Amino acid sequence: MGLRDRIKSTVSTLSSGPSPEALARLTPEQRAKYDAKMAQVAAVQGEAAQAKAEVDAEHRERVARRPLHGPAGEWVYGSSAVVGLTPEQIATMTPAEMGAWTASQSKAQLKDLVTNSFGRTKPPAAPMAPATVASTTVRDRLEQAAVERAARDAARQPYLAEHRPPVVFSRLATRGKTQIEEVATYLASSGLVARPDLVYGLYRVPDRISPALGGSENGRVVEWDVVHAAPVPLAPSSMPVMATFFDGQERVVHRRVGQPSVVDEDLGVAALAAMGVGPERTLGIARHLIVRRYSQGEEGSTDLLSHVTGMYVFRPGGPGVDAMQQIPRPIDVPHGGPAGVHVEALNWGAVARAVHPQPHHAYTVPSPFAYLPSTPQELIRMYLEVVGVRPADCYATSVTQDGVSALESQEWLAGGLIDWSTAGESLPCADGKDR
Repeated sequence: MGLRDRIKSTVSTLSSGPSPEALARLTPEQRAKYDAKMAQVAAVQGEAAQAKAEVDAEHRERVARRPLHGPAGEWVYGSSAVVGLTPEQIATMTPAEMGAWTASQSKAQLKDLVTNSFGRTKPPAAPMAPATVASTTVRDRLEQAAVERAARDAARQPYLAEHRPPVVFSRLATRGKTQIEEVATYLASSGLVARPDLVYGLYRVPDRISPALGGSENGRVVEWDVVHAAPVPLAPSSMPVMATFFDGQERVVHRRVGQPSVVDEDLGVAALAAMGVGPERTLGIARHLIVRRYSQGEEGSTDLLSHVTGMYVFRPGGPGVDAMQQIPRPIDVPHGGPAGVHVEALNWGAVARAVHPQPHHAYTVPSPFAYLPSTPQELIRMYLEVVGVRPADCYATSVTQDGVSALESQEWLAGGLIDWSTAGESLPCADGKDR
């Protein structure tokens, strides 16, 4: 018998309780039975109060683990407030109040079961911030976004590190088949290969340009970001770039079942450490991301998925064989990562749910939560500038994916139906063309 059934059984005959006069007329045997029943009521009240206290504690713990707080967190995850009666109120209920409270809980659970049969609730419409400019044209949109960005920059000003290096994002358009070679060419032509101490990191932008066109990305435009601290152009360099690939299917680290898995960046740092190469001589560690359509059978639908197949370690190179490929396997990667190295994962996915819920459209302007960064690049800049990270101390900086991820936009239709789409408006790419 569950707690709710015990409550109903206990209070069924004790809706109001006997009067003092009635108690006085009870025989010793009747009074003993009454006292035993009241002790049972008290025990049930205690169990109910304890159960409510545990539920409240679990709720507070879930709220504390949220990656997103404030108004956006309340909208994405629901209210952080503990609702309902307190355990103290439950412990002092009369039998009649206990019965009414139990009935109300049962009705609420039944209503939720009927209206949310599949455990999925349509999120409420995001609140819209008042727009200082009506975002009806591209120019209006850019002006409004600039106003919001300026307000965020001003709010962050007191928290910026005193001696912080510049943070510059250089985006380049490559082709999928030759993307690594084109990135290496850019690092040489920009002179950054000769100044790895000025490079925070680099990464393939985790998006699919022209998603309606399926198939391989070999002939498609694939964009990369290089994050560095060179505010003015450097002299080109003839120094070669070495990009060592680690295949995700290859066993290069020993782990037993139950042991923590290896973070890609930790493996890259461990390989560099085995060669005696520090962050000041590293250009970046970039996950190799593939985005393409996968079919679910001859008559099934196709899904646009991104997944990581391995990683590249970029560094200034030299003539001859890639020494990193000659490192004996397995490579020693300590649990928790190499000593003295910290990997910080910024949860852009949580922020995107609030400010960029449709990945194949531009982020929302005006922003419903204008205090949050609008892009993952802004989030990275914020972190680097507030912490004051020096590029010479940084092995890698990237916006990337972890595991397999669907890149469709979810849209709610009439009748509670959901439509998944990859359609969106054309946006300017790094080469100046709209796609």
